[in-house]
Amino acid sequence: MTGITSDLLDIDELCRYLGGSRPLNPATIYRAVKAGSLPRSIAITAGVRRWRRSEVDAAIASRTQPASVAG
Repeated sequence: MTGITSDLLDIDELCRYLGGSRPLNPATIYRAVKAGSLPRSIAITAGVRRWRRSEVDAAIASRTQPASVAG
């Protein structure tokens, strides 16, 4: 796949999607999944896993929302 156009991202596409011009290392993705910062991948077939772009975007958005200040 030449560009990231699908809603399902493989590990290489996810590394580029999150890292931009400096793609993340796959180990960074797996650590973030283990820590709960990123969603788990889904099994497409045996040995083929993908991440839903919408779930990744939601995880990032939830981390970048300003904390509400108690008054």
